[in-house]
Amino acid sequence: MNNIERYDDTIKYAIMNIVDAVNKIESMKTNEYLAMHPYAITHSQDGYYRTYLPGEKGKRRQIKKKARDDLEKTVIDYWMKHSKLSFKERFKIWTERQKLKGVSDNTLYRYKTEYARFLKGHDIENRDIRTIDEEYLELYFNKILEENSVSYQTLKELLGYFRGTFDKSIRDGIIENNPCSKIDYPLLKSKCRQSIIKTAEERTFSQIEKNKLMNSLKEKLKKYPDDVRPYAIELALYTGMRVGELSGLMWKDIDETRQCIIIQHSEKYNALKKTFFVSTPKSGKTRVFPLTAEIAALLKNVREVESKYGYLTEFVFSGPNGRIHKTNISRYMIARTSGDGFTNPKSIHTARRTLNSELIASGAPRAMCCALIGNTELVNETFYTYDVSTKNYKLEMVSKINQRTINNNDNTDVEKLSSNQE
Repeated sequence: MNNIERYDDTIKYAIMNIVDAVNKIESMKTNEYLAMHPYAITHSQDGYYRTYLPGEKGKRRQIKKKARDDLEKTVIDYWMKHSKLSFKERFKIWTERQKLKGVSDNTLYRYKTEYARFLKGHDIENRDIRTIDEEYLELYFNKILEENSVSYQTLKELLGYFRGTFDKSIRDGIIENNPCSKIDYPLLKSKCRQSIIKTAEERTFSQIEKNKLMNSLKEKLKKYPDDVRPYAIELALYTGMRVGELSGLMWKDIDETRQCIIIQHSEKYNALKKTFFVSTPKSGKTRVFPLTAEIAALLKNVREVESKYGYLTEFVFSGPNGRIHKTNISRYMIARTSGDGFTNPKSIHTARRTLNSELIASGAPRAMCCALIGNTELVNETFYTYDVSTKNYKLEMVSKINQRTINNNDNTDVEKLSSNQE
């Protein structure tokens, strides 16, 4: 074989490979369009293959062909023209609109994860949005609730995504009505996982638990003197700061002249980009907390430790890798409170609830407590205020009330006796 023949063979093989690749791509596309088809293809006794295609105003229309290949070609041609009408595509369009509206990356990430959990692989994913009515939705949601343990809060969020997707399709002139408006919400709620209401003991620290935690932190500092996480947990007990506020706290936020801590930074996590960043606190507002003698001494220890081991940065809580992230502090708190002597593992938020409840129990004005903790009055009263009085204190109060009642009854009897004698 001469060089020219070898060259011709090379070209032939190259062309064959290209053709084969193109055919494979076309086959993949064909399978994708067939997967979008929500109706079954049946073969009747009369020899025809039948299926349905979406028609006008949500109604379906039957089509039939003698050969299955011809029927599938008709189906493929239809979905090639109408693929943007699947719920999956309409959901993407709605998500893009939400992005333009300025929703956060974490919210976009939640859309993505909830879609993967509840929609991916289900028939609704590739169904023409014009064929989805309230009856279909109810069947879908019932199936979701049967297969998954779902809280009502999660269900409401999922329904919100559906409402948004259908509303966007209405604006685009694809459908006329939102089928979510006819969903029986109370019925679906009854099938959701019931929330477990935690007791005050589970939501707050008792004095015994606080003492045990403080002892545990001291032991850890003896064993690992270069680890400043115990100080972060102790500061949470003193101030009720959020975990992001602890990890985002900067040395410049400590105002020794005015004897206060200016809480104006908070570390957040971008789930979409998988990165940490420092922003404003959750409420978006700066607040001030008194710099007590205990807190000042704690911060002095932190600075000395970080200076000694070369960890000192612009952030108060730093380690060999720089700023200690909020997830690290959270896990450390849970680890320290997961053993014997604790009602249940505690979070940083437990310290917030405990401080607020103790302040209110001591007679502090509620408005002041809200300002220190950084909550609105409604949130503070609903989620952060608990009865933290001890059992002995309650017994003492009940005893006093009972004694007062007895004394009042005795006085009433004396008054009745005096009246009868008169």
